[in-house]
Amino acid sequence: MALTDLGARSIARSLARIFTTYVTPANVRTFEVLIIRLAVLFFIGHLALIFALNNIPALYRGESFNYLKAIYTPFSFILAYEVFLLVIILPESMTEFIGKQFEIITLITLRSFFHDIADVHMHSPLSLSDPAVMSLGYDLIASLVMFGLTVAFHRLHSRHREHEGKEPLTRFINLKKSMSVCLLVVLAITSFYNLQSWLAHAIPAFVNNTSFPDPNKFFYVDFFNVMVYADVLLLIISFLYDSSFYTVMRNASFIISTVLLRLSLSMERPTNHIIIIVAFVFSIAVMLTLQFKQKTTPQHSV
Repeated sequence: MALTDLGARSIARSLARIFTTYVTPANVRTFEVLIIRLAVLFFIGHLALIFALNNIPALYRGESFNYLKAIYTPFSFILAYEVFLLVIILPESMTEFIGKQFEIITLITLRSFFHDIADVHMHSPLSLSDPAVMSLGYDLIASLVMFGLTVAFHRLHSRHREHEGKEPLTRFINLKKSMSVCLLVVLAITSFYNLQSWLAHAIPAFVNNTSFPDPNKFFYVDFFNVMVYADVLLLIISFLYDSSFYTVMRNASFIISTVLLRLSLSMERPTNHIIIIVAFVFSIAVMLTLQFKQKTTPQHSV
């Protein structure tokens, strides 16, 4: 038993060293620049593809594509970078980790606007009862509400950060760093697999001139599944350092929020927006309740 525990600690320390060595501000900045360059390159490429499909007779498919659809592409790269930041922020704070999930789901919702607006026929009369217009309205209103709730969540966290205390042990930080390394590997594998799956559906859709598959159902569902189990694992391990009811309640609320965010990715609008907002409000309500408790209790524990 002791040898097993010693081996696990050794693996955690080794992975933590990998994280510390490679996840540096300089390397993160290099990756950020790479993502920006790829976003610009693929944005221009998407515009060129739309131009070719609309103007080259051999490629024309009977209808013109809206150039606004190309905006969806650079947003996808921005989201990929945000998911990367989500993984590497894990060792810093569980609360910031959840806050970053809120940011990502808000950006996914906002990105849907750019996807849907390209399907609206701008030169024909529109009405509020038009499904395309209603879809745009859902995206805009929901993303605005999510943005406001995300700001409120970060505001609560920063205002009362001192009540959360300090991380109990270097061992726990090393454990979270090792989990980040594992999640980076999982992110790379699932991204490659999901890209392959999406292309397997998108290419026949392009050839047969049918609707393209929704990228959200390929690129984020699997990763949010992993996030749920990572959150549960962190909750269980955190018992070793703080098993108070209030800390368990806070971390459990974060897991519930992650589960709801995952469920929203498999739902249609506006139900998915409602589920996301419920997840945001639930986490904020728990944080507010805990902060009320901290203000009325002389001794704090995390």
